[in-house]
Amino acid sequence: MQLIKEITTDEMIGEFLKAELHSSRFREGSLKALRMLGYTEELLEKPSYDDAIQNTKRAQVLGLCRGWPDAELFTNFPKDTKWFACNMTLEEIKDTYRLKSEPDMTDSERLLLNTAKAVAENKKVNNIDNKLIRDIAASLKANSSVPPIILVSTNLAGKKVLIEGHSRSVAYSLANLERNISAIIGLSSEMSSWEYY
Repeated sequence: MQLIKEITTDEMIGEFLKAELHSSRFREGSLKALRMLGYTEELLEKPSYDDAIQNTKRAQVLGLCRGWPDAELFTNFPKDTKWFACNMTLEEIKDTYRLKSEPDMTDSERLLLNTAKAVAENKKVNNIDNKLIRDIAASLKANSSVPPIILVSTNLAGKKVLIEGHSRSVAYSLANLERNISAIIGLSSEMSSWEYY
């Protein structure tokens, strides 16, 4: 993993929301949250991270959609998390884990390499849409631009768990493309306390 630079929590939130706005699975939830708060898509499509009011609004949207900063997806999420833009290799992606969406999910089930193998064999995988994965893999092979994936860990050598971009990550593994993969990683020594780690 090649760290590029440290980024702010506001930037992570912006990238998270932009990715979900363009996700067939989460777009409607993002649009609903924007409508409920009286904001437009431009808040997510054209973020200005120097604008404190915009940053507050995006945090509100993520709160409504996903429970930021301390509920739902972010239950027990460490407040001291530091975020970094980075590049990852395909092998590093295959060695990451899906978030623990069910209490009894094993690490073997969560390992991205195993998820990609199951999708390649057209097996059913919880919370994974095989057709969507194949469509994303095809667009990756056609060099389409995709948002960075977002993952977290206790440290750079620790277990890395996806928080956003599960479908894209499985698609990278399925497409088997040898290229740098744009990502954002959040690091905290307390990350193992996160509900889904």
